[in-house]
Formats: sequence, C-alpha cells, structure tokens
Amino acid sequence: MSNEKISNKSKVISVVSAAVIAVISLLVSVIVFNTKDFGVRRTFYFYSIDKKDIATEMRFLSRNPQQGDVQFFVDELVLGPITNRFQRIFPAGTKVQFCTLQDDVLYVGLSEDALKGNSSMEDLSKSIDLFKVNIVKNFTKINTVMVYIDGKSVWNDA
Repeated sequence: MSNEKISNKSKVISVVSAAVIAVISLLVSVIVFNTKDFGVRRTFYFYSIDKKDIATEMRFLSRNPQQGDVQFFVDELVLGPITNRFQRIFPAGTKVQFCTLQDDVLYVGLSEDALKGNSSMEDLSKSIDLFKVNIVKNFTKINTVMVYIDGKSVWNDA
C-alpha cells in the first residue's frame, strides 16, 4: 500500500471513531438526563417590583421532603422569591410556626415578623390573599387556608 492510501485510511478511521464517540456521548447524556429526577414542579406567585403586578416563578421542589410536601412549599414561599425583581410576600425574618392539614383545610401559623414592614392593613390583606392563592393553586385538595399571625386568626375566609 502506498503512503497516500494509508493516510486516507487513517483519516477515515479518525473521523469514524470521533463520530462514534460523539454518538455514544450523546446517548449517555440523554439517558442520564431522562433518569434524573428534578422533583415536583411548583408555581410560586409573587408581586413584581417593576410592574406592581403578580408574577410567576417556577421551581422544582424535592419529591419527598422530610416535613411533607405542603409544609416544604409553605416554608419556601415564606422564604421568598429567588428571582431578583420579585418581592417577598412577608418581611424577612417571618417564620412558619405551624402548618397542619386537616381534611381540606390548611392551618398555617406565622411569626409576628409577618406584621413588620406592612404599611397598612390593606397591604397585609393582599399578602395574606396571595399567600392563600399560592397554596390553593399548588395543592388542589386544599380548599381553605386559615392563617394565624402570632397565634391570632387573620381573615377567616379562604
């Protein structure tokens, strides 16, 4: 064989082996991606700072959190948005004191920090309403959310 034929043959082998490696890498990536569990997709609603309107934020939450799905969602909701231009529903420092589900009613107790930073009762009412909307839209089996701040009931309607 001539040097030219050997050179062409080695080029073909190089191209074919590179293509095979690329295809195998692609297949492995697709398999790993499809078997990865990203968790449960949840929609969070927060007020936008720019538009003064409600905006949505999508997150993947763990499928089996230790504290339960609803409690984990409520904890995340109280912590606030991960998007820069969205604002928290409740002021920083607010903590979930209890979160109990009985039948289709969720009882949520928040620390007194939830009252800080709200300049009016109207603001607090809007915050509570948005908090409830978040829970009811993400958990269809919950029809009523009873919110307590520092142990006192806040607006008994769902």
